[in-house]
Amino acid sequence: METKIIEILTKEADIKKIVDLMKKISFDRFKKSYHFEFSIMEKLTDEDLIKTTYSRFSFIKSIELRENYKGQQYHSINFEIDDGTYVVISIDFNSRLIINAFHAKTNYKQFEKSLRKNYANKFR
Repeated sequence: METKIIEILTKEADIKKIVDLMKKISFDRFKKSYHFEFSIMEKLTDEDLIKTTYSRFSFIKSIELRENYKGQQYHSINFEIDDGTYVVISIDFNSRLIINAFHAKTNYKQFEKSLRKNYANKFR
């Protein structure tokens, strides 16, 4: 499945708009896609880590607005957690669906550096 990044949000005001959406819907009220379930198993991700991270809004460092091959848009929310690694939760707010989620056991700052290098024109 090919997806593209439309824009990357890092400004506090832009992140707050997404956080406001997240606050309206608890993690448990989202449907979970097959891809989410598969990704959790494949990457040996602790689903409880994903669930607890979801509501740690102050940990959000960037949000990618993405578009899939069907033209559907969704948000990939990047949280830098306590140990410097990061969690990504991809959400389609319109259909209340968590598309994907995983814990990347690499440094968030390195991840953002790579994003900035490869997608400099997408940062807002």
